[in-house]
Amino acid sequence: MMARSLAEQTLSRVCNYLSAMGVELTHEVTMQAFKLIEAGLASEQEDPLYFVMARVNEHFAIQNPVLPTTAPPITRSSMGFGE
Repeated sequence: MMARSLAEQTLSRVCNYLSAMGVELTHEVTMQAFKLIEAGLASEQEDPLYFVMARVNEHFAIQNPVLPTTAPPITRSSMGFGE
């Protein structure tokens, strides 16, 4: 197996993330991903992967998914023993 470059690893991570968030990987989306990765590689930061993943949500306007509640809301009630 060939070792992958940092750019390939970053592109793979971004594409997998976008796909998991429901973004269709069209030509335009892929080109935007390339531009973001290019900015990450050109940045002065040590880790371009961190640079890219920290900005991917705002760059692609991804909203955090609305998760269902884990339990029904707690409500106060009376069983009517005092009546």
